[in-house]
Amino acid sequence: MQDWDNIRFFLAVARTGSISAAAEKLGVNQSTVSRRINSFEEEMNVRLFERLSTGYQLTDEGEELQQRAVRIEEEALAIERNIMGKNIELEGPVRLTTSLVMVNYLLMPMLKAFNKQYPGIELQLDLSDNIYNLSQREADVALRVTLDPAPENLIGRELGQIELAVYGEKGYLRKYVGAVKKRPLKWIGEDNRDPRPRWLHNHIDPLELVMRTNDVLATVTAVKHGFGVGRLPTFVGDAIPELIRFEDSPALSKKPLWLLTHADMRRVSRMRVFSAFLAENIMKTLAEDLRNL
Repeated sequence: MQDWDNIRFFLAVARTGSISAAAEKLGVNQSTVSRRINSFEEEMNVRLFERLSTGYQLTDEGEELQQRAVRIEEEALAIERNIMGKNIELEGPVRLTTSLVMVNYLLMPMLKAFNKQYPGIELQLDLSDNIYNLSQREADVALRVTLDPAPENLIGRELGQIELAVYGEKGYLRKYVGAVKKRPLKWIGEDNRDPRPRWLHNHIDPLELVMRTNDVLATVTAVKHGFGVGRLPTFVGDAIPELIRFEDSPALSKKPLWLLTHADMRRVSRMRVFSAFLAENIMKTLAEDLRNL
């Protein structure tokens, strides 16, 4: 246990259950992970994993080691965050995790302006809806639309409310509104919600579910192609010339947008500057979006 890297590799395999997934998480190739695990077991003189057809499973000795290894990891990361917290230079990387739709329709002008003002800070984007572990430095800052923002060890700040509306392609909606005998209005549902939401069915009659998707960009593409109408954030729908809001749609519930980071990282100058810049510009944009409703 003289090499901290062995602990990192061990925990990655223990948490993912496979060499390939651990390699992807660590940013190395699979042979490196396999070699390090085998070497670690030889060094410890104990078998830590059972190699099964379904993946790597911890042995009893491995489970006992994992409990100790997590404590070692927490201390090592705390030391790293403490050292980074003393960094007062406005240069170096800042890793932001958020969704692709946020970057495409909300953040990119802000990121460009930030880069112009702070050219020494390298922006790294992880585009995913996964909840990154900020404690383990998988990301420095997270921007999430969520009702459950942050564990205790994270600093969370609500930046505003994301407005939602029902949008359709201009030609598609004109044909629907102008028709004497209305055909069913096609609805692009959200995969993780009620495919025929009551709030929509009560305002649009008749209604036909034509597609379900769990991705906002897929909904955007389907709506643009006249596939049907769908619910979108207003900062997305209003930015697309081909789309208009469906006038008969009711007022929709809003979703809170949170900016998250680890408590220790707020002492790092570049993290603090980036978070403040992003928060100020996002709040301003959302406020303007609300006034335009």
